Amino acid sequence: MTARATYHHGNLRAAMIAATIALVEEAGAEGVTVREAARRAGVSSGAPFRHFPNKTALMTAVAEEAMGRLRLAVTDGLAGCDQDDPRALLRAMGRAYLGWVIDNPTHFRVISDRTLIDFDGSESLRADNAALQAIMIRAVETAQARGLMPGGDVAATLLTLRGLSYGLARMLVDGHLPQWGVPDDGSRAALTATLDAAVSALMPSAR
Repeated sequence: MTARATYHHGNLRAAMIAATIALVEEAGAEGVTVREAARRAGVSSGAPFRHFPNKTALMTAVAEEAMGRLRLAVTDGLAGCDQDDPRALLRAMGRAYLGWVIDNPTHFRVISDRTLIDFDGSESLRADNAALQAIMIRAVETAQARGLMPGGDVAATLLTLRGLSYGLARMLVDGHLPQWGVPDDGSRAALTATLDAAVSALMPSAR
């Protein structure tokens, strides 16, 4: 099925998102325009503007798909872990997040740059992000209640965890890891080991 035929069947959004991802991979976010994405998608230049009036709206749609994929990846990653063990929960969540970044670097680039998207204006982005944060909050609060982690400001602990996982993801996507002795084919193992060590350090009393 051609892109234009796909559009006539109501899948303009999917076609535009796919075209935008390809543009980001080729020329970076600065190379994206609604008209060029429409051309790549095989639709008339004016057709997408009813749905994507500007570049921000288009990039936000890409981010919404990315966040949905990330939430699904985390949900799948948590399925096999002990949901009652906060350390296992945080490790599984971190591994799922980093694995998703490894597999979806372009989606990560879009979703992580808040200058490209309207995060606050997107209900789905806010809902998916809140759902992911809720998992972290539950794990940290459970760990503190059981004495597995020092009590204190939950928000500060969450920021620490988020900063670590995001920083590792950013180093991977931006190509920094080889300068730190991590070859491309060893990135998944290295990031997992770093994440596990950090979680263990935060919860030294966990068994």
